[in-house]
Amino acid sequence: MYTKTLHNAKSVILDEESFHNIFNQYYVTLCHFACRYVEDAETSADIVQDSFAKLWQIRKDFAYEHQVKAFLYTVVRNRALNELEHSKVEYEYMCKLSEKRADSFFHDAVVEEETYRILSGAIDCLPEQMRNIMHLALEGKKNAEIALELGISAETVHTLKKLAYKKLRSLLKDYYYVLLVLLTA
Repeated sequence: MYTKTLHNAKSVILDEESFHNIFNQYYVTLCHFACRYVEDAETSADIVQDSFAKLWQIRKDFAYEHQVKAFLYTVVRNRALNELEHSKVEYEYMCKLSEKRADSFFHDAVVEEETYRILSGAIDCLPEQMRNIMHLALEGKKNAEIALELGISAETVHTLKKLAYKKLRSLLKDYYYVLLVLLTA
């Protein structure tokens, strides 16, 4: 039966007109075929168009229409499988990246909380006025805002802040390397 088909096979010369006829005849079918693999109409259309571009490049290599048909189905299948493999690699990469981001977020959160805990403990050792000033400064308030809230002059806030920094450096000297490691890790 195969030899009979070969004897009855249509000879094909892929000029522009016959190429357009083959394109019109197989395009939609090949898109459906590709979609069975990649499950995305747009990607399927791209695969089929690329396959026809490849066919056009090597059009002189074909003598019969059944060769063209076999070529198109094979190329579409192979490109669809390559697309699936590429999508799988891309998905795995995104998962790994997401895991790293989650690990990084966890690490950053731990560092931030631990640093805040150490600093907060040192601030709690300061005299009451300095402690209040430093807590307000940690909230992002400016000297003038702190002065207004505590009912003291901005110059007093500046002076007490300066003294507080000096005492904090002394209180945190044992944590200097720990903080440095935490902040650079």
